[in-house]
Amino acid sequence: MSRLGPWTLIVSVVLAVSCFGQTPTELTAQADALFAQLWITQYTLSDAPQLREMLEEAMQLYAQALIQDPAYVPALNMLARCHYTLADMFLPEKEKAAIHAKGQEYGERALRADPEFVRVEKESGFAEAVKVSSDIAALFWTYSNWARKVDLGGAVGLIGAVLRGDDKKLLALMERCLELDRGYIAGGPLRAVAGYWAKHPLSKDPVKVRTSLEEAIAAYPDYLENQLFYAEYYLIPAEMWVEAKARLQAVIDAPLSEDALEDGHVKILALDLLSLVEGKLP
Repeated sequence: MSRLGPWTLIVSVVLAVSCFGQTPTELTAQADALFAQLWITQYTLSDAPQLREMLEEAMQLYAQALIQDPAYVPALNMLARCHYTLADMFLPEKEKAAIHAKGQEYGERALRADPEFVRVEKESGFAEAVKVSSDIAALFWTYSNWARKVDLGGAVGLIGAVLRGDDKKLLALMERCLELDRGYIAGGPLRAVAGYWAKHPLSKDPVKVRTSLEEAIAAYPDYLENQLFYAEYYLIPAEMWVEAKARLQAVIDAPLSEDALEDGHVKILALDLLSLVEGKLP
């Protein structure tokens, strides 16, 4: 876990260096270093403004890389991830969907940087093109931003996605992620499966939710978001209040890992859910 103080000066020094004459690779490497330091720094509500500044400074460097090469995939993928992080952790509810939409756009640009993806999409559609992509980052962050944008629309947004056929595109993205790397971001595709089947407006599947998250937890027991999702998407809908309380308390009490930014945020979400659960206990 990192502290903020010294790093803020380092950030300022790095960004004071002119971007002129630097290659997309060099700019992206600088941004990657900022993001890596951010990720190991604990998220707290009091530090959130400074943490957001660090994130946005990294995003500026990725954007500079794209000025030189608009199809530079590493920067596109990280901008998709950064937009997800910005919306998820740092923005008020009413501002989240627009930023997730932008993150989805960057993810799709990364996918379409592959000529084979473009060819298949033109001939057979998006869902078929997804099957030929091997870019796990582009697939996962396109899915994550898209799904979260839909979820933020509430019941109307979820039904609208089904009517547009977006659920089939999201399912294709998720299934391809599972094929390529079930362990990406400590079981990220498995969490995606759980979220999909927990929230699908016409075909919820608690069994798929449970088995996907149990697989993620078995492989990555210390990744706190896996535990949070198990409580939120399986135990709470099943009204297993005692078990949910125990699971959430374990998340709150767990030590921080190298994913300290996300751990800190997950602990805050767990506290909120714990209040809900405790209200349901006899």
